[in-house]
Amino acid sequence: QLVRWLPDTPCTLPKYGFTQIGVGGVVLNSAGEVLMVKERVSPLPVFQGQWKLPGGLADPGEDFGDTVLREVKEETGVDAKLVGLVSLRHSHGFGFGQGDIYCMVKMQATMETITIDPHELLDAQWMSRERIQALVEEKSGAPMDDKVSPNNWKMICNALDGSLIVGTQLPNSRGGPPSMLYTADSCQKPRL
Repeated sequence: QLVRWLPDTPCTLPKYGFTQIGVGGVVLNSAGEVLMVKERVSPLPVFQGQWKLPGGLADPGEDFGDTVLREVKEETGVDAKLVGLVSLRHSHGFGFGQGDIYCMVKMQATMETITIDPHELLDAQWMSRERIQALVEEKSGAPMDDKVSPNNWKMICNALDGSLIVGTQLPNSRGGPPSMLYTADSCQKPRL
């Protein structure tokens, strides 16, 4: 044990860091196509060769907006700007018992030329909505080579058709770097 709690009360320190943050991007080009990637090595063999959205894990102290901009640039060479938060997924049971919060962000490419990182990716392409939909594999447990998962398809549809949550930078009440507050647009006029 690396900690000794001195007060005569139960220790309130967290046992360990238990949640990792990942971020993916639904990146659109000027033609409305979505940037899709194939990882060189997938986390599970069944996912090898699947088309997915670019993204990765946040570094300590990194805002998830900065994470997705960095990951998209590192993996594909594409520069983009943030449009809004599409969705959050919270899962449990990852490596070392960690939870996983995965944020999906809609982005607009500002430089569309793809230059893949061959250490991370096998391929990256701009794909139309129709092409992506045709690649969705609905059969659970089927090999995903050259396919798109139903979950990725759902996130893409949410980014293209759904409402977005937007971020606003706020002063940090504890000092230090600013905080980001993500909210739905609550200032819309009511419909009559």
